[in-house]
Amino acid sequence: MIEKEIYNKIALILKKKKDLALISVIETWGSSPRPVGSIMVVSEDQQVFGSVSGGCIESFVFGKALEVIKYNKVMTLDFGVTNKQAWEVGLTCGGKIKVFIEKFSQSDLSYVEKINNNFTKNNNLIVATNILNGAKKILNEDSLKKNTSITQEAINLKDSKLKLINNESWFFKIFKTEIKLIIIGAVHIAEPLIKFASILGYRIFLIDPRNNIKDVSDDNNIEIIKDWPDEALKKISIDNNCAIVTLTHDTKLDDPALEYSLNSKAFYIGCLGSKKTHASRIARLNKKGIQKNHLSKLNGPIGLPIGAKTPAEIASSIISQIIEIKNKIHA
Repeated sequence: MIEKEIYNKIALILKKKKDLALISVIETWGSSPRPVGSIMVVSEDQQVFGSVSGGCIESFVFGKALEVIKYNKVMTLDFGVTNKQAWEVGLTCGGKIKVFIEKFSQSDLSYVEKINNNFTKNNNLIVATNILNGAKKILNEDSLKKNTSITQEAINLKDSKLKLINNESWFFKIFKTEIKLIIIGAVHIAEPLIKFASILGYRIFLIDPRNNIKDVSDDNNIEIIKDWPDEALKKISIDNNCAIVTLTHDTKLDDPALEYSLNSKAFYIGCLGSKKTHASRIARLNKKGIQKNHLSKLNGPIGLPIGAKTPAEIASSIISQIIEIKNKIHA
């Protein structure tokens, strides 16, 4: 379950006037199945969603979460195992996990709604939480301009992190903007590609002026644009969290999309087609005045070289290449 879905569920629980505990991974060492910032929720009626370890500590955390709800307190727990014990509890190479548990009640609904509104707007946001008492500071673009000890620690953070400030431990949770996947062409490969991207929590745009979009996707969470690609792309805010994929093999659709995309900040641009097709594509775009250093941004033939043959396999290779490049750039 992706983070946006978890926070939507949190809001629904609080609106029903039920309490819950939010468990956050705030620090890890060695092998850890879940990264810092991962969350799990336990409600007072024992609903559970999310994960902080992949199963090895969840049962113990579940009981402690109910204690936090009952006694209205915060709690920090450390878990560590040796390499010998690791396999038995799910930490494949041994490691340590520190988690923070806090109680949420209906009075916290406004805070949760601010987080959910931020997901809707797709903006970056940082929340600093004092793990001694649970006090929170929401840090947005405006508040980060203020010169305080908290903002100075937060301003250059790329990932969620536990920091010591004035002898107090603060956990900085970063809510990052969603990765946008823009697909040009409602072809067969688009269908499994959309499914993979949905699982990853990407925000998906499907562009095709033709009438075959209904045959590829019936997912209501996808924004469908039935304009010519170069016009459709102008309607999307393309930043360095965007991946653009052309799938049509139709130069009337792909080439204008690529010309526009190459002038954008998209971190990934991929083009379906053979080596011969891609060489022809490069030659056409070069004749239109696009420099070779810009053309080198194109990933073609698209996807990792795994010998993919079926639409699902090709989609798997594409999404894998997007993940690989995203993680290198955003490391």
